[in-house]
Amino acid sequence: MKYVACFGDSLIQGFPYNNQNSWIAEAEKRSGIKMLNYGVCGECCDDILARLKMTKLPEYVRHILFLGGANDVIEGKPEKYILEDIAKLAKWCEEQRYELCIVLPLISAEPMLNVQLQSLGRALQEKFADKAYLLDLQPSVGMSSLERRRAYLDGVHPKATTYKAMGVYAAPLVNEWLEKTAMAKLEEVAQEVEAISEEDFEGIASCLLETPIGNLRISASNKGIVEIVFTDEEVTAFGANENKFLAEACKQLQEYFAKERTSFDLTLDVQGTEFQEKVWEELKKIPYGEVRTYQDIATALGNPKAVRAVGMANNRNPICIVVPCHRVIGKNNKLTGYAGGVEKKEYLLNLESGK
Repeated sequence: MKYVACFGDSLIQGFPYNNQNSWIAEAEKRSGIKMLNYGVCGECCDDILARLKMTKLPEYVRHILFLGGANDVIEGKPEKYILEDIAKLAKWCEEQRYELCIVLPLISAEPMLNVQLQSLGRALQEKFADKAYLLDLQPSVGMSSLERRRAYLDGVHPKATTYKAMGVYAAPLVNEWLEKTAMAKLEEVAQEVEAISEEDFEGIASCLLETPIGNLRISASNKGIVEIVFTDEEVTAFGANENKFLAEACKQLQEYFAKERTSFDLTLDVQGTEFQEKVWEELKKIPYGEVRTYQDIATALGNPKAVRAVGMANNRNPICIVVPCHRVIGKNNKLTGYAGGVEKKEYLLNLESGK
């Protein structure tokens, strides 16, 4: 289950109805995401931030949705100070490692009020586009003045049918937000793993091994094998470098391609994120001659919905063949992407199946 903590004014709360009739509740039904409603009618941005800081959120909540600003405008607070309050909120979320979604102010049925609301909306897009996911629900309420008059009870508070339309419209966008932040986090972690300084490679020995499907570059530290990857480099490029791990890896891989070995006994020295390492350990459990789907791996790890994350971890595997990422296939037995190329993946699977 995914969770989002929703903070804001009456448009989060669902005023003049209750939480069950809010657009948050409708979005929850449509998206399958648990939307925790912390909306309070009448609050301004500084009130919302103060309550957010005081609220003890469950540890599994890492996403915060914020909707506010209209009350500040109605009370005559200058735009400069409203933006400062929202900037404080964004900074706090960043410090606490929460992902933030800012709902842009809805245009009301009051022309004079809209001048300030629209100005605030433009400022939010300009200042926070790179700091938060911006959610614009205006299309679900209406763009024309006639549509807006029909959508509101009193010019600013939506009718029940409007709240429902807002929730229907928001559901896929909230899902998109969570997916984007999840992918961004995985990419960020991957970049951290890859951002290894040249000093970290001191003491690494490498050699090349010729195989029926191309050359393998094998690298090892003084603790074990750190890399086995397909390469276009010529075999003469490297020597054995007198590393005991390299010699043993070459021997076992040659036996594998000669169909004399179905499992490996090599010392590995690889590092990844906690999730990546769990995926790689699961790959090593796939028996010779068998395959698993990405869904199978995700389920085995206790998170059936983490199929895409499993795919990314599979792609980041630094030890091909020995950590058999080639044994993971897509739905309907499709041979999906492989770092060495799908044709190499097909060869390896045929080799192990005896074809």
